[in-house]
Amino acid sequence: MAPSRQQGAVRRTVAAWIVALSAVAVLAAVEGRAAWNALTSSTPSCWWPLHVRGHATSAQAGLIRCYLRALAHHDAAGLRALAYNDTNSPVRITAKDFRHAADARSGVATATRGPVGMDQEYAVTIVFADHARETVAMAPVNPAVLDSWRLGIGTLVELKGPPPTKP
Repeated sequence: MAPSRQQGAVRRTVAAWIVALSAVAVLAAVEGRAAWNALTSSTPSCWWPLHVRGHATSAQAGLIRCYLRALAHHDAAGLRALAYNDTNSPVRITAKDFRHAADARSGVATATRGPVGMDQEYAVTIVFADHARETVAMAPVNPAVLDSWRLGIGTLVELKGPPPTKP
């Protein structure tokens, strides 16, 4: 029995979708690393009460809000996500990184982005509602991605053992 016109059209449509999805899968496999870097290097943004002074972009202000929220909630994973890391080493968050957790909960903080330093790094001075102060470095993670900022918090963990082999 021969297929009807409608069944033939459905088969052609399904075949076209399979070809298109296969092409996307191949492209993702080839360009996956670059695409992943572009997606993961954008600046996180959160809501947390904050007064911003200076010429901070909305992405930079959002990053500082995320920092204050993670700090106030004692969220180590949240701080790790905001930490500058130009290596493949993990970032360790310790009690030292939470020294201003109570200050972050004390009320609305004020952040002032300072002048640019070396390697496009900025200093951000945070004055908490209880008048405690902290200065944190802020630098772009990926200069090719607009507003890809992270903070100089935590400690990079040095991996021990032999260097990884090249494929």
